[in-house]
Amino acid sequence: MKRWLLAASLSMACLSTAPAEGSAPDTPAAVASKVLTESGVKGGLIVHLGCGDGRLTGDLRAGERYRVHGLDRDPQNIAVARRHIQSLGLYGPVSVETWEGSSLPYADNLVNLVVAEKLDRCSMQEVLRVLTP
Repeated sequence: MKRWLLAASLSMACLSTAPAEGSAPDTPAAVASKVLTESGVKGGLIVHLGCGDGRLTGDLRAGERYRVHGLDRDPQNIAVARRHIQSLGLYGPVSVETWEGSSLPYADNLVNLVVAEKLDRCSMQEVLRVLTP
């Protein structure tokens, strides 16, 4: 069962993306829809920590009001994610890059939503630093 950490403004929630018993597994599009609904975010910058293959990252861009930035420690994941996002014609409004640190590469109060399965080396204090009030 996957649980995602959603941090939007100064509220946080854990979201289980495990499908109901007997139903099909959640697709990245279904997870993105659930994440956006649960968070209440209606646009702005969404950060996806541990973006992997970029499928969920691309699906988090629900319209013109959204910019999505995926971060992952594995350069191979970034290469796969870039190809996927480019194949969708979304590269620009959706981008990905390798991230090695524990500090997020954003100014204070810039990010509207952080989506992560795990924070890894990033602290919750660091997540709260970048979130909009």
